[in-house]
Amino acid sequence: MIFRITTATSLLLAATGAFAAPTKAKPVSAVIITNARDIPATDVAIGVNGQTVRLAKPLAPKAKTTLRLPKMTGCMVAVAATFEDESTAEFPELDVCQDGTVRFTD
Repeated sequence: MIFRITTATSLLLAATGAFAAPTKAKPVSAVIITNARDIPATDVAIGVNGQTVRLAKPLAPKAKTTLRLPKMTGCMVAVAATFEDESTAEFPELDVCQDGTVRFTD
């Protein structure tokens, strides 16, 4: 009888802990990059865990593309873009698990 009570209590505590535990965000493998500006982006770079990935060619105005990321352990990336008019956009800490889209606007 005591064994049954102990087992039932252990299972209830384990189930309660499982439901209360916060879920960890799963790192993404790619981000969608949208250039909503009227000017082409000549260089787009994303820094992930000490590695940098870049778009292979300029991103035209009003265009979007998908950029594959290297294997990530977290969700934070750094994004930098340079445009044809020599303006820049920088996002030093972007959580791509929360939103996997990078959008450049005027």
